[in-house]
Amino acid sequence: MAGDSADAQRRTGARAALAAALEKRLRTQPLDKVTVTELTRDCGLTRQAFYYHFPDVRHLAIWVFETEVAEQVLAVASEVSWADGLVRLLLYMRDNRSATLGVLDGLGRSGLERFLFRQMRPVTEAVVDQDGGGPARPQDRELVVDFYTSAVLAVVLRWVANGMVEHPYRVVGDLEIMLHGAVRESVRRLDARAAPPRRGRRG
Repeated sequence: MAGDSADAQRRTGARAALAAALEKRLRTQPLDKVTVTELTRDCGLTRQAFYYHFPDVRHLAIWVFETEVAEQVLAVASEVSWADGLVRLLLYMRDNRSATLGVLDGLGRSGLERFLFRQMRPVTEAVVDQDGGGPARPQDRELVVDFYTSAVLAVVLRWVANGMVEHPYRVVGDLEIMLHGAVRESVRRLDARAAPPRRGRRG
């Protein structure tokens, strides 16, 4: 058992070292110019060690992006607020533009969309529960969460496609304005539809 734990720690350490080396390289060069030789030299690992973990530099970049976003960026949304988490996501993507575009190229728009949808859905659930109290029927709650997750995601993807120029605080501020009250109204309307019709009074 102890051996398994030590092996897991070594694997985690190697991935972390490669991730740090890649992030340092991306400060001065685009992703498609980074080589396995450079990365392994920078962190003191062998090429064999690199290929044990990743088939190429692009897959390393995807792993770094997904790990950073999932563990360090959007996790704050459940601790502070969904808006703060989304701002951190956009700031991370803009500050790591080369890696973000490389990941977009590697995953494709549909792949990036699926990944971000999975990460952002818990954030939207928090918005629905806080702002609207959540619809009475579970299927209506799922509908509201999926609808607003897709809406926010569409704004993020458009921001990426436009070159990530607009400041993240402005993007998220606009989203807050649009979402404020809208979720609550959606919940109200769905609950009203689901409520049994009132019987008229008998004269």
